[in-house]
Order: sequence, then C-alpha cells, then structure tokens
Amino acid sequence: MFKNLLKVTLRNIAKDKIYSVINVLGLTIGIACSLFLVLYILDELSFDDFHENSDHVYRVVTHFQEPDNTFSWPNAQIPLAQELEAKYTEVARSVRFIQTGRELFVHSDRDIRFYEEDIFYADSSVFDVFSFSFLAGNPQSALVEPNSMVLTESLAQKYFSDQDPIGRSLQNRDNVYKITGVIQDVPRNSHIDFDGLIARSTLDNELGS
Repeated sequence: MFKNLLKVTLRNIAKDKIYSVINVLGLTIGIACSLFLVLYILDELSFDDFHENSDHVYRVVTHFQEPDNTFSWPNAQIPLAQELEAKYTEVARSVRFIQTGRELFVHSDRDIRFYEEDIFYADSSVFDVFSFSFLAGNPQSALVEPNSMVLTESLAQKYFSDQDPIGRSLQNRDNVYKITGVIQDVPRNSHIDFDGLIARSTLDNELGS
C-alpha cells in the first residue's frame, strides 16, 4: 500500500515539477520559520531563570507621566532599598546597582590598563538575591568592605592572566580596589550584564541612583 502511494506521489511530482517545487519550498520555509520562532521564544523565556530565586526577584522602575508622554525608567532613589526592607515585610532583601560609566582601570604591578564600561557598584546583598557562581572568594563577605571588588572570570584573566587575583588590586584614578572574589562570566541570558562589581559602601550614601 505504502509503495503504491509513494509511486503515485512521485508521478504527481514529476508531472508538474514547478508546482511541486513551490509547494515543497513553501513547506520548508514554513517549518524553518516556525522552528526559529520557537527557538526565539524559548530564548526570551530563559532570561534570568538560572537564578535560584528567579521567581521572587523583582526590578523596581520609576514610572513618569507627562502631559504629552508616558515612560518608565529603570532608576529609583537611593533610600528606597532600605525603606522597602524596613517597612514592607514582603521584601526580604534588596540590592542596588550603580554604573561607574567609562573608567580607566590599572593593574600597576604589570603596567596593564584598560577602559571599562560594564563595572557597577553594588550592595553586598547582591549575591543573596542573585545566583552568580563564585570561583574564588566568599560571597557573604566579598562586597562588605569599602573598596572591595569582584571580577568576572574574563576580566580577571584580562588583568591578572594566570595569577590568583584574590588579595591583589586594581586602581581607578585615586581609588585602589582590593580583589575579594571571582565569579563565572555573567550568562548571556541575564538582563543584568557586568564585568565587575565594586562595594556600594565605597560611595557616599547619597551618591547614585
């Protein structure tokens, strides 16, 4: 039965080749587009799901409404974090990220210097909220002390090569940062992307947003 159906199908294809090619090509393109769409959706849904508490992590945004425009901005005032933790029992932990901007970092012992754009100041609670994997250092204390700094694996390799970076330092203008931890590179499917973190306590309390 199947053999006869196959013969009839091949004959029909041979009888009208152009029509058959159009049908096969259309079916192929349709299947390919569907697969790409499924892969895209799966990729979008995978963002931040590597965090252990991903279902309980929320990002605070500020919503602006003007007479002729409405928009949201991923910023909040500095005191908001402590206020939420103190006055709302639903909030277990909070963490703030403050971008340094484009800054020159120097490893003076090896005379290595690079401009970095993806360094952030962050509260020490960052590793309680987010599950970034540590390769060296203690996540509980890595960003407690002022002027302490945690590097991603790639940034540590960039400045220190095969040396152990823990206990060494990088300099930025007049500030010297002690390396207290190294983490795996931030996964591509993370909405927070950085190369290094500096203790938020390094800044004055009122600085940043």
